[in-house]
Amino acid sequence: MAAAAADADARAPVADDAAAALAPERASREDDDGGDARVADGGGGDRAPGSNPNKKRKVALSFAYVGAGYAGMQRNPGVVTIEGELEAAIVKAGGISDANAGDFGKVAWTRAARTDKGVSAVGQVIACRMVLEPEGMLERINEALPEKFEVFGIDRVTGGFNAKTMCDRRRYEYVIPTWAFDPSVGKAASAGVDAAVSASETFVFTEETRARVDAVLKNYCGTHNFHNYTVKVKPTDPQAKRYILSFDCSEPFEVDGEQFVRCTVLGQSFMLHQIRKLIGTMLAVVRGELTEDDQKFALLTSQFAPTPMAPELGLFLCECIYKAYNDKFGAVHGAMELSKYHDKVEAFKHKFVYTHIVNQEREEHTMRDWLRDVLQGGKHLRTAFDASIASSITAGETLDASRVGVRQKKRKNNASSAAETPDAPGAAAAGSSFTASMAAAAERAKVRRVTEPSADDRYHNNSRPPPAKSVNKEAPKPTTMIPLDEYSD
Repeated sequence: MAAAAADADARAPVADDAAAALAPERASREDDDGGDARVADGGGGDRAPGSNPNKKRKVALSFAYVGAGYAGMQRNPGVVTIEGELEAAIVKAGGISDANAGDFGKVAWTRAARTDKGVSAVGQVIACRMVLEPEGMLERINEALPEKFEVFGIDRVTGGFNAKTMCDRRRYEYVIPTWAFDPSVGKAASAGVDAAVSASETFVFTEETRARVDAVLKNYCGTHNFHNYTVKVKPTDPQAKRYILSFDCSEPFEVDGEQFVRCTVLGQSFMLHQIRKLIGTMLAVVRGELTEDDQKFALLTSQFAPTPMAPELGLFLCECIYKAYNDKFGAVHGAMELSKYHDKVEAFKHKFVYTHIVNQEREEHTMRDWLRDVLQGGKHLRTAFDASIASSITAGETLDASRVGVRQKKRKNNASSAAETPDAPGAAAAGSSFTASMAAAAERAKVRRVTEPSADDRYHNNSRPPPAKSVNKEAPKPTTMIPLDEYSD
């Protein structure tokens, strides 16, 4: 997996999604005693070549993979994808017949989440109609899969189960080496890898640092307009509104002699590159390249704010949660819960995912290079944010900083209490500080004679530095919208 590679989302042809939408209707027309298409021979009952005489069942597969070398989760002709690899293994194992191979609509195939290029998962889910006979289907599928790819289990589900639309929440984990929080590392990296390593060896990730990270991550919780934390989404798009339930930083843990922390986020759904930009901005704030007020500004403004995007290395899908489905149908075939495969999940995570992150960082210096090339000590990033803030003030935006951060929940017995309202004295002080911070940023932009973000500032939408200037040409503003069902990272 190339650390600074373009994170193009592996999009499948529209036909795939259209076929999946028609899958339930098509599946209901299939034969109960076989499911595969019959030859139209006047009722002779002969099966099509390559069909399977056994009955298809609606099932859900829980599985894990290391995303390196794959162009994302979703099947896309011409490139190697997770879905393509998995379907091929199921066909080889006899779960899907040759007659139905290559047509997701015929087997009612749905996916829980679309992970991007290079992103791993330990809790991914797909649903489909497949044959389970003879015994040993799970073992045969895993034998047909490549290394660092494993199906944990096959669970029976109801006929109308949809892995994507019935997924209430998704949990992702981003693993960060503790030295990445040391402000001196990015600057030392400019002097070479040896200097950066030497600088990082003296840094200690304390409980105070962890609490600081936790507080910054908590600013993302709740419902916000995350248009500045994704790409190609306008602030007026309804899909920009997303709900994050929790975002936490763990205690440090060790993998192969290296110390890391987990940043775990739980939300309903995420947009393209959203989590990577949330993490990138958090790192910039904790390290001092940006401030918490900048982070809040990017959540509140309708102006463009150049939030930095962290590398794909370190990010993986942890779990897909089906609470509403389990509440309603859990007694029919059993609950859809990853916890039943806990030992397998933890073993895969430590054997493959964590070691992949450690090894790639050692070989390619993914995070170190990003700290050097993208954050650049904060000078360029600071200038770009000042320009965005100046544009906001010029546009007459009124931003309420109390909408971001820890908020009080509504008291059940007090009708006059507003739902999730901030503490009044604290909110007033925070609002005053935020206003002063915005005014100072606008003044800095004025001194620099900058009124709006330059085209070059927009490179923060990528994890690579901007290309060398050859033609002074302003980049067009993004207008293409991401489909409503496009999930990130």
